[in-house]
Amino acid sequence: MAEDLAEELEAYAAAWSRVATDGIADFWRHDHFRFYKAEDMRELFTEFPGVLAYWRSNEKLHDSVSLEFHGVLDLGIPGPARLVSARMEWRIDYREDALDAGGMPHRHASKATSGWNHVLSLWEQVDGRWYLTGWCEAPDGAPTYLTDLIYRVAGDSD
Repeated sequence: MAEDLAEELEAYAAAWSRVATDGIADFWRHDHFRFYKAEDMRELFTEFPGVLAYWRSNEKLHDSVSLEFHGVLDLGIPGPARLVSARMEWRIDYREDALDAGGMPHRHASKATSGWNHVLSLWEQVDGRWYLTGWCEAPDGAPTYLTDLIYRVAGDSD
């Protein structure tokens, strides 16, 4: 387990809970940004300004965001960077006044969504501090996800 980066992921989750782009962006090394792939986006971001715009649009939608990371594992790539995998549980509560990109009420306004997926994150250390440079959220395929959902709803974790 990568205890130091597990702690960083906990702090990153706390930043997300504040639904503030600037706080989330503080965890990122903007000058060495590589990639960002969110589960809910078709686009793979390869430039940091695009990610910032995506996060800022979420500020208009999200009332709260809860992230929990489990099974944090350092994948041991060579070199100074570290590639870390984790399982992420998430919940998003949407604002009552949430609007979509067209200015219409968002379909999840006043509702919540939640789920789980896998995350691969790329980290670099600068002056003793760890920074993110890459992030990819990878949900399980639909058959696996739906089977897990059925078991969770039924209360059977085996």
